[in-house]
Amino acid sequence: FPLVSKCGYIRKVVAEASDADLSFIEIPDIPGGAEAFELAARFCYGINFEISTDNIAMLRCVAEHLEMTEDYAVGNLVSRAEAYINEVALKSLSGSVSVLHQCEKLNPMAEKVKLINRCIDAVAYVACQESQFSSSGITDSQESLSSSASHHRSAIVDWWAEDLTLLRIDIFQRVLMAMKARGFNQSALGPVLMLYAQKSLRGL
Repeated sequence: FPLVSKCGYIRKVVAEASDADLSFIEIPDIPGGAEAFELAARFCYGINFEISTDNIAMLRCVAEHLEMTEDYAVGNLVSRAEAYINEVALKSLSGSVSVLHQCEKLNPMAEKVKLINRCIDAVAYVACQESQFSSSGITDSQESLSSSASHHRSAIVDWWAEDLTLLRIDIFQRVLMAMKARGFNQSALGPVLMLYAQKSLRGL
């Protein structure tokens, strides 16, 4: 049975069962619930499904819970999920934010596999690499920008903020702290905070 051979958790439960005709296994606290388990089962049986930034956090967490590691099968779900996370999801700001948003409902497992910290670090890195607002990239000549250039910068700030408004406030705060630690210019955070407040805190 592929589920038994690829899932260390299930393999252990079956091995320890006193009932030789075991036909029912209870798996408590599955990250992502029934949807996550269904995808893990489809992976085990070789049934194709699309891996995306919308489900990769769930796949990584359920794979950890079920112990779907290389110890039980080559190219198992943990390593497949890690490859997608590192090679695709965390390569862009939008992908990192999307995965981070999904992690909010997958704790404590998302914290255990350090996925939240990795997403936060990726967001901070991309922001400071691509934005004009990194303090390390500001020169004296850039301090006297024209009004049109300032307007362009404001549009960039709004774009970053638009992505970040998806996040829960405690995660949003952690992202801002990571951005500041990487040298993101604090004076550029004002518009980000204002847009987040307008879109995410309305009605609170």
